[in-house]
Amino acid sequence: MSERVLTLPDSTDQIVVTDRPAPTLTDRYRMLPDGMNHTLFVVVRAHQVRTGDVVTAFFTDGPGIRHTRHVPEPFTEHPSAFGICPARYEECAECEDAHANGASADRYLSLDPADDYADCVIDFRNTPVAIIPADIAAHFPHLHSVPPLPDLFALDPEHGPYEALPVSRTWGPWEAISVTRTTAEQITDDLPLTLAGRHLTCRWLGDTLLIASDPRLRTEPGRPGRIIQPDADGRYRIGRLWPWEEWPGDDKDPEGDPAEPDPTGDAGDASAETTTIREH
Repeated sequence: MSERVLTLPDSTDQIVVTDRPAPTLTDRYRMLPDGMNHTLFVVVRAHQVRTGDVVTAFFTDGPGIRHTRHVPEPFTEHPSAFGICPARYEECAECEDAHANGASADRYLSLDPADDYADCVIDFRNTPVAIIPADIAAHFPHLHSVPPLPDLFALDPEHGPYEALPVSRTWGPWEAISVTRTTAEQITDDLPLTLAGRHLTCRWLGDTLLIASDPRLRTEPGRPGRIIQPDADGRYRIGRLWPWEEWPGDDKDPEGDPAEPDPTGDAGDASAETTTIREH
């Protein structure tokens, strides 16, 4: 992995900038458009981020050597003052939590994604942020020209993960997920081995999948389960007979647990900072 060491004018910290890691089953990093890489990263304080800049990473706490913490979903920035929640109808949970912890507009700001695809980041004004400046980013394709990573689901901690098309924010665990034929076959092989599938049987009839339930346990007579046929893209929508689990099951930040805003921090100290990073 290649790296660059950068500094800020008002700090002796060494900020180590690395190339964006390839996605794995545990570290879900959406890639940048072709040609957009860490050699274009510029490190600024959070209050210096401007509209149109692409936010790519934060850093471990200082002082000293500070390592890159890439955001899972890079986003184009539209900064807003802290205390003016960018949520459409009401203050979001992150704003409420920050206010409850004593955060104030003279020390914090909100890094608000311009397209509302990702959630905002509330952070100290002095926090170092890796960006690709707007004038440079404008020469590359839009961030969303890169296909999103598939979502990962499981039947239980021992059976999964199964790749599926990304689900919406309103998706619930009892709803179906869209998978390929290969993944559907993996699910049907695993299902009888799980608690969720203990009363279910799976059978393939050509391209059609039948998931049948034990007739003695049916709550609705005449409904044997699900008959699932491939859609126009050859994908199968499987679900509604058990709750899916997200993978990994413990909702964990792969770069480390984010810190709560510290109401005792010194707003005038360039090293006083935290990183309240929401997943993107």
